[in-house]
Amino acid sequence: MFFMLFRLENRKFTFNSYPMTVSFLKRRNWLIFLLLLGVVILLIYRFNSQLWVKALEFYELLHDQHHLKAIITSYGAYSPVAYILIQALQVVVAPIPGGLIEFMGGYLFGVKAGVFYSIIGSIIGSWIAFILARLFERVAVEKFVHIRTMKKFDYLIGHEGVILSFLLFLIPGFPKDALCYILGLTPMHLGIFLVISTIGRIPGTLMACLQGGKAFDHQYITLLILFGISALIIMVFYIYHEEIHHLIKKLRKVKT
Repeated sequence: MFFMLFRLENRKFTFNSYPMTVSFLKRRNWLIFLLLLGVVILLIYRFNSQLWVKALEFYELLHDQHHLKAIITSYGAYSPVAYILIQALQVVVAPIPGGLIEFMGGYLFGVKAGVFYSIIGSIIGSWIAFILARLFERVAVEKFVHIRTMKKFDYLIGHEGVILSFLLFLIPGFPKDALCYILGLTPMHLGIFLVISTIGRIPGTLMACLQGGKAFDHQYITLLILFGISALIIMVFYIYHEEIHHLIKKLRKVKT
């Protein structure tokens, strides 16, 4: 529930400065990727049945919480490293909502360790996204950020308002991973960016890890309460997101 509305709805946009060919090329690249992935899966299924069996066994493990945790933690120091890398990759590529990964962190490692590992992964991923945008500019950003999101937050480019950016990171359901790329196009200093992006993510990360921890401990009443709180907060921001966005946009001239 906490990740159902992981980004705000975008409705009214123009595409004058973004040729439609960019959108077409992005769809084509994703189609090619999915086709190649399908071919790889078919080849594994056809010529490496043992690997296919292992993949099915791993899928079944997802339904056995204690067995799954035992296997992951059996790698000792490497299990947190693997989780951190997954969290970092989620920020850079954003294939799935970050809240789901953080829920898993609290589920597997407990709340305190889950929050710590999630924050470390987020810092690494945010740093990579910011640097990619800083080095390759719009070429990199348009690879990972939807054109509609780029258009909506174009006003951030050329502006380094720390307070404005921090507020955006705090908003539940806001596409924070995309914001990392967008801020890479601004004059903002890397150190300041890492501070505000890290602190701004903490409330959401803590809530997701709390939910994961309660799920593993079978404290379902508390879990439902946390889900309800998350849903209520997200609903408020979702209903009033246009007003909130308009108010925050007015702060773009604030100098910090």
